[in-house]
Amino acid sequence: MNWYPQLYLGEKAAKKKEALIQKIESGKTPPDTYLLTLASGPSNQLEIVPAWNLRFWYSRGSIPMVVGLGCGRREAFALVQKITEDVYRQTGGVMIRAYLEQEAQRADSGGNSGGAL
Repeated sequence: MNWYPQLYLGEKAAKKKEALIQKIESGKTPPDTYLLTLASGPSNQLEIVPAWNLRFWYSRGSIPMVVGLGCGRREAFALVQKITEDVYRQTGGVMIRAYLEQEAQRADSGGNSGGAL
């Protein structure tokens, strides 16, 4: 899976980040865990995907970059708000997808990026 370098984490997810990532990477689906991903379609920005959705063989290969992990729907929606606020604070706009892709490229090339948890 493609993980955002400065992965956004909910409060509960942050406490078990490594275990959640390891389970997801190994094909297990932690209960009540949600992945925030870049949207699969070009007209949207983010999607909230329940981890159990990864059980379906066709889904695993089609998940775009994961930018956040939340334990529970409430935490996932709070992360969307946090990401939106961070992007707005950094750019003055809400082009979330473009900003996150740019920050991921910057991190891949060794640049310093901020804004994520």
